[in-house]
Amino acid sequence: MSDTPYGPYSDPVRLDGELFYAAKHIEDGSNTYMVGWARRSESVSSTQEVSGWAGNLAVQKVVQNPDGTLTLAPVDALVNQFKNRRELLIDSMTATLSSGAAYSYTDLCIAYESFLLTGTIRFEKNGTFGFAFDYNGRTDKYKTITLDPAGDKLSLAFNEGDTLITETAAPIEPGKDYTFTYVQEGSVGILCLDGIASLTVRLYGVSGRPVRLFVENNTVTISNLKQYTR
Repeated sequence: MSDTPYGPYSDPVRLDGELFYAAKHIEDGSNTYMVGWARRSESVSSTQEVSGWAGNLAVQKVVQNPDGTLTLAPVDALVNQFKNRRELLIDSMTATLSSGAAYSYTDLCIAYESFLLTGTIRFEKNGTFGFAFDYNGRTDKYKTITLDPAGDKLSLAFNEGDTLITETAAPIEPGKDYTFTYVQEGSVGILCLDGIASLTVRLYGVSGRPVRLFVENNTVTISNLKQYTR
């Protein structure tokens, strides 16, 4: 970024992680989009990498924040397709979870083959938290989309956080509300922390299994949680 065409320019910043790649910029007359590939694994059973060539087509809308920074957001036409409200695995649309050094989990919903999840997150400390996807019934093999306030990062990791797959910058602070939108199509998901960051993920084997909120060294409240399918 620069205030003039001649610089000086700021350092480059990723708009997504490494799994959203080879993207091209297009316009439809009123909106701007990035159209790229959601990278795949060489083996769908791999819990160590997502580095295969090609993948699935993914589209995200480019949004400019008031300070001039750019972020990616879900495509409106895609979000509007999800109209069937689904029942959650919690009694209301709100869940609060606290934990010390060990991971704590609570069920939120079922990972359908195609679904939309929206809500608001507030946290109290700098410990990690996010969404855990069951892969084979073993906690130590969970695939996690993690928010790390201390590191200002949003990441995808396998094996309950031990194997980092991809990450992107996500500066967030305790005591603030952050809205999010998560869309999953088959094994491809995109989490958009509205106005902050976007992360494309690849999650094989999670359909029909629970999506869980997880917390480590923090207290996290997720509110106004809603899930939709087509």
